[in-house]
Amino acid sequence: MAVERVVTRRNLFRYAAAGAVVASGALAGCSRTGTADSGAGGQGLLKQAKERGYLTVGFAGEAPYAYKEGGDLTGQDPAVHREIWTSLGIKELRGVQVEFGQLIPGLNAKRFDVVAAGMFILPERCAQAKFSAPVYVAPQAFLVPAGNPKQITDFPSVAKSGITLGVLPGSVEASLGKKQGVTKTVEVASQRDGLSALKANRIQAFALTSISLRNMLKDNPNSGFELTEPFTPVVDGKEQIGAGGAVFRNESDELRMAFDRELAKLRSPASCWS
Repeated sequence: MAVERVVTRRNLFRYAAAGAVVASGALAGCSRTGTADSGAGGQGLLKQAKERGYLTVGFAGEAPYAYKEGGDLTGQDPAVHREIWTSLGIKELRGVQVEFGQLIPGLNAKRFDVVAAGMFILPERCAQAKFSAPVYVAPQAFLVPAGNPKQITDFPSVAKSGITLGVLPGSVEASLGKKQGVTKTVEVASQRDGLSALKANRIQAFALTSISLRNMLKDNPNSGFELTEPFTPVVDGKEQIGAGGAVFRNESDELRMAFDRELAKLRSPASCWS
């Protein structure tokens, strides 16, 4: 069975309740030079953030990773970010919500300083920005009508069934589905739209991480849908392990390395629960 893992401290426990345990740190992020920053995008940004007392973070409104609740930015990623940036002397996170597919473009356009949205580390994304070490690991799953009438278990079974699959724009699920023969997809703007599309039978399954879908079921216990068994996709004989991290502009190495150092402390046995 695929396993969900999220880096956390004891005081971040409520996010782990979505099905997460402490990440092992065995996975690596994008290749990086390890050089220090210079200029406003790097060393200057860390210094500026400390002086002004806040960082701006981009998020996409996906629970339980990063979303607004009662007007406040909350979720697993903001909780981890607050822990890390507070330890570095930055007391406040200011959230900027955009569509998932606009997170990296918005980051590079300097609409915000870092992405805190549970974004998977992928080669095509690494070509556009730099990732932290993994914050969490999560398998894939589908939200389907109760009883799973089409008996789907993975992307090839979705392709074989001929059903229409719901995906978020720019998501790893859209890419994985395409690579594994899924031709009938509908892009939905949000989790709420995905649930609505399921209820209207515009789609017959909704693909996201098992953590996200389990959270959706928790919030909609009488929806008439169920979660399929979590799985790790296999493409060309290779497991596609889903690991998410914080995302930084290419020139923000010093900011990213500071994040990674504090993240390593969160993973230490002395500070993590199991």
